[in-house]
Amino acid sequence: MLIREVILENFMSYEYARIPLKEGVNVVCGPNGSGKSSLLLGICVALGDTYTERSKKLSDLIRWGSDTARVTLNLNNSVGENGYRSVPQYNMDEITLTRTLRVDGKYGFQLNQRNVSKTEVVELLKTYGFDPNNMLIIMHQAMPSRFANINPKERLLILEEAVGFDSFRRDVL
Repeated sequence: MLIREVILENFMSYEYARIPLKEGVNVVCGPNGSGKSSLLLGICVALGDTYTERSKKLSDLIRWGSDTARVTLNLNNSVGENGYRSVPQYNMDEITLTRTLRVDGKYGFQLNQRNVSKTEVVELLKTYGFDPNNMLIIMHQAMPSRFANINPKERLLILEEAVGFDSFRRDVL
């Protein structure tokens, strides 16, 4: 899955920001407090994450003085080298995934400006081969030390899940 662009609106310290991303590895750097972790957290929230080390509830991520926050991911869906789109049911080069947070604690998802359920978002992400619940895909600041301190069997199971081996194990064993 390639995220082409992240748009943050009233999310944490961001009033409005558009962050373009390129294919391959993207490095986000800057001084403390410049919003690096907020950018990563915004991506996680848009992908359906409900846990955050930064707050007890998602509505805490709304910029002070605002009623709503919005995180939008523009996802690549152009025809690949294999001649097919990642998500063939969307006959377009880009899919827009948005998550809106409200101060009353409610939230919603939109795909191409159409309201959808979290289940539909998870299904879309699966077509990209992405599991938002897989902690090895996106590691928050405290996760590497937590991962290092779990027992070897748990660590192996998590690594197998990260590379997709867990489904192979279920099918074979």
